[in-house]
Amino acid sequence: MKNFILLFLLTFSTFACAQTDSISQEDQTLLKRFFEYANQNNISKLPINEKISAIGRYFIETPYVGGTLDINKQEQLVVNLREFDCVTFVDNVLALALMDKYDKSNLPQFLTNLKKIRYRNGEITDYTARLHYSSDWLHEMEHSGIIENITKEKGGIPFTNKVSFISQNWQKYPALQKDSSLVKKMTRIEKEINAREYYYIPKEKVLPFVGQIKTGDIILITTQKKGLDTSHVGIAVEENGQIYLLHASISSKKVTLTEETLPEYLQRITSHSGIMIGRLVNFKSN
Repeated sequence: MKNFILLFLLTFSTFACAQTDSISQEDQTLLKRFFEYANQNNISKLPINEKISAIGRYFIETPYVGGTLDINKQEQLVVNLREFDCVTFVDNVLALALMDKYDKSNLPQFLTNLKKIRYRNGEITDYTARLHYSSDWLHEMEHSGIIENITKEKGGIPFTNKVSFISQNWQKYPALQKDSSLVKKMTRIEKEINAREYYYIPKEKVLPFVGQIKTGDIILITTQKKGLDTSHVGIAVEENGQIYLLHASISSKKVTLTEETLPEYLQRITSHSGIMIGRLVNFKSN
C-alpha cells in the first residue's frame, strides 16, 4: 500500500511539473502575482460572476496582441498572460475564475480549464479542434455545463448569418495551408454550426433589455460581415445601473473598460449588429 501511495505521489508530482514546465517563466511570475492578489482579496469566495469581473479588472492595461495562439508548428495549449486579444482575454479570465483555489499546486486545474474552454471537448487534436467561431464556442460551453446561452430567453430573435469565412479564406491560415485536409474538416464544422439555431439581440433592441444583463455575463458581439458570426467578445460590468464592456480592445491596444455604455458602444461601430449573451452556470445575482 505504501509503495502504491508513493508511486501515485511521484506520478502526480511528475505530471504537475510537466504541466508547469509548459508555462514560460514570465507567465509563471504573472500567475504567482495574480494568486497573491486573489488571496489578498478573497477572490475564491466571491460568486462566479463577481470573480469574473474582479479577475478581468486585474488585467486592465494588459497589451492587446493578436495571433498569440498561432506561434507553434503543431497545435498545442498556449499560456500567455502577458498580452491578449479579445478571445484570449475572456478564455484566460474564465479559466482563472473556475479555479477552486489560487496557489501553484493548483496550476494543473488552470491548464485543464483553459483547454476545456478553448478546445472542443477539451481535446487538442489539430487546428480545427480550437473553437474559432464564437457561436460554436458558446454552444460548446453550454454543452460542457460551463455557460448558459440566455440570449433567446432575454428576447433574442433568430440569427441568420452563416459561417464560412475560415474555409473560404484558408490561404490566410498557416495551419490550413500546411494541411489541406483540415480545410475539409473546417468546412464540415461550419456546416454543423450553420445547422443549429442561434439567437441574438439586435443592437437597436439592447437598451430596453440592458437591465437583464448582469456583471460577469459574456457578451458576444455579432457582425454583419459575410461568413462570420461575431467580431468581438468581452465581459459585462455593471456600474451605477449601467452596463459597460470589459474587453481587450484593438483600438485602445490594451484591456480596458469602455467609457461609453454597452448600447452606446454597439451603436458607434457600424459593423456590430447585436449581441449574444452567455451566463456562467451557478451565477448568483445580488
